[in-house]
Amino acid sequence: MDGFFNIYKEKGYTSFDVCNKIKHLFKEKKVGHTGTLDPNAVGVMQIAVGRATKLLPIFEDHIKIYEPTIHFGILTDTLDPEGKIIKEEDVPNFTLDDVKKKLEILKNKTTQIPPIYSAIKVNGKKLYEYARENKEVEIKERPIKIYELEAISDLYYEDGYLALKLRMKVSKGFYVRSLVRDLANELNTIGIMSDLVRIQTGDFNILNSKKLSEISCDDLMKIEDVFSKYPRFNARPYLVPLIKNGIMLDERQMTCDCPFTVYFEDKLLAIYAPKDDRYYRVQYFGDSHENN
Repeated sequence: MDGFFNIYKEKGYTSFDVCNKIKHLFKEKKVGHTGTLDPNAVGVMQIAVGRATKLLPIFEDHIKIYEPTIHFGILTDTLDPEGKIIKEEDVPNFTLDDVKKKLEILKNKTTQIPPIYSAIKVNGKKLYEYARENKEVEIKERPIKIYELEAISDLYYEDGYLALKLRMKVSKGFYVRSLVRDLANELNTIGIMSDLVRIQTGDFNILNSKKLSEISCDDLMKIEDVFSKYPRFNARPYLVPLIKNGIMLDERQMTCDCPFTVYFEDKLLAIYAPKDDRYYRVQYFGDSHENN
């Protein structure tokens, strides 16, 4: 079984839980995912099975769309409901127009300070490990890109807190909890991300996703279909054994700055990706055809 599942992760599951359940459900040893979702978050997870797991790094840079809910006037150490409450305060008066102005400021930011409760490593140690040990650590800004950022609700009250829903299209490495923290700071208050929905990651959309309880083998997306939008190179016979042995390709075969598929006799042979001024083989699929 080689391919991808478009999974709707429900609240309470870790990303590891989802992969583990796929392993047991389909008796597959190799299962992986792109983009971790916290247990409190829901939404799209791109799950790779079999030889497709080798292709996951290709999708790491894909744009993601999130819809978080913010609760103002409360602060936890994790910036979400799972953490310890540090502070609660009255929220100053501000309007939706005030929020929109601050969002425009944040949209132009190109760096972000990750939350202390994150898996980013500093000196070989994850940040959340420093936090749990109450040890100080310098958290450096990281490059990010915000393509879209908007409020998708009016200000309203939920569970006793002033609340707001946002929608954002962002780059790899973006922390929604950090954006929530920064927006609250801009509004001279505090806040946490009370809920999070991931709407899209790359071409995987929530509208086509399925819960773990709903999926079957019929929902497995073929590698050929997932990569149908990528450039295609049709190999000549003399290249086939060389590609099998992992030869690097160059501008004589392909000129592009993205991954591409390699076909022989209309069958997927391999997938390549750029590296420096050449292309390396990410995964080989020819054996499955040779055994037919």
